Amino acid sequence: MFRIKNPFKKEENRSKAISDIPSNIAKSERSMEQTAVLQQEKREESRAPEIEVLIAKIEALKFQYEALSEKVGNIEKMVREIYEMAKASS
Repeated sequence: MFRIKNPFKKEENRSKAISDIPSNIAKSERSMEQTAVLQQEKREESRAPEIEVLIAKIEALKFQYEALSEKVGNIEKMVREIYEMAKASS
């Protein structure tokens, strides 16, 4: 009718729970590490399109640089020719 709990049984449960704490901490640390790794992968995946856009922009700038460099070379060549013509006529 009345259930009287064994007070010593609680102590056993407490000691078992206390002995499980290091393994629980280790499990939670592993879980946190896995979560951190997954978050890092998600960040990298979300940045992938941004990185591709930046690469495309860099390639476009590289092409523009090459075109401008060629134009500057042509201008330098024309200036030398004009200088030689002016030198020869004087």
